[in-house]
Amino acid sequence: MKFECKGNVFIKAVQQVARARSKKQNQDYLQDIHLEIDNHLLTLRATNLDLFCEKSIPVKGISNGQCILKGETFLRVLSSFQTSDTTLHCEENENIFSIKTEKGVIEIKTTKYEDFPKLPAQGQTIGTLAKEKINDLLKDVVFCAATTEIKPEIASIYIYTKDGSITSVATDSYRLIEKTIANTTEIDCSLLIPQKHVGDILQILNEEEGELIFSINESILSISSSNLTLSIHTTTGQFPDYRQLFPKNFNTTVTISREELQKALALTTFFNEQYSQIDCIFTGSKATFHSKNDEVGQITHTLSVVKEGEDIEVKYNNKYFLEVLAHIKGDSVVCSFTTANKPMFIKGREDINFTYLLMPLNR
Repeated sequence: MKFECKGNVFIKAVQQVARARSKKQNQDYLQDIHLEIDNHLLTLRATNLDLFCEKSIPVKGISNGQCILKGETFLRVLSSFQTSDTTLHCEENENIFSIKTEKGVIEIKTTKYEDFPKLPAQGQTIGTLAKEKINDLLKDVVFCAATTEIKPEIASIYIYTKDGSITSVATDSYRLIEKTIANTTEIDCSLLIPQKHVGDILQILNEEEGELIFSINESILSISSSNLTLSIHTTTGQFPDYRQLFPKNFNTTVTISREELQKALALTTFFNEQYSQIDCIFTGSKATFHSKNDEVGQITHTLSVVKEGEDIEVKYNNKYFLEVLAHIKGDSVVCSFTTANKPMFIKGREDINFTYLLMPLNR
């Protein structure tokens, strides 16, 4: 194989595809990157068997062929190229892949060529979605998903469509987050995306433009553009029926300045004990937060709030309480309660499409 291409285009495509490689040291064969030249189209492929990414870019094709390169070595070599205008002259010959520039030649040994895993069949198209909406659905909820795979269904993000909306949900059993956006393209889906791959999925799709096509083939979700296809093995299982946690009415509603609440909770983290427990007391027009550590000290911090309904006192994990505030839009946070042994519901006052449930610490 032999071709010429612009360095910046080639390097960006390699880095994009490489995010689908395996990160495990004992899976050398899944850390490789496959290159194939067909006339004036170069196709790059990488997979960890859960993700499969294929990207095609136009090049000046001189002779067709294919090869497999060690991903880590290939990426390190490409990272040394600084000039975006560099033209790369690439050739594979007798198990050596050479990259020639005006400054010299780099030669990389190819790996033994065997059948590289093929792109899964894309199946039935279920609709389209812009990358910005995919980002909205995944980025704001992924932090809430379980990080252990004891229960794969909650180590995933649940995405489903209903009543003109697309909803993404994540939980680790201690908290739950729900994000809803308008379903303007009438996509139809119900699937579980493993949280461990969400960062790579977002990075891969970030380089694409326009509407992305969603297809489903049994447990494989494919997201494709004009020159890229990303296939994702979705999680098999049933997400918990979380909507039963949502009450019809609340007994207490408290509106607080988001900035002031962030400062108060950040202060209490300095006095955390084993369970990061914070006492929250909402009474009259005040919210009082108390945290104690026998070896460090204690803190009591009081804020002015607007409260409707009954007074309430409850304990929470203050790290989980604090973490969500960075994802809430607007200046004010609304905390709603039924009873002290049921979850607190947190929303932004101006963002009704975002809901966070935090379970109390009943110790």
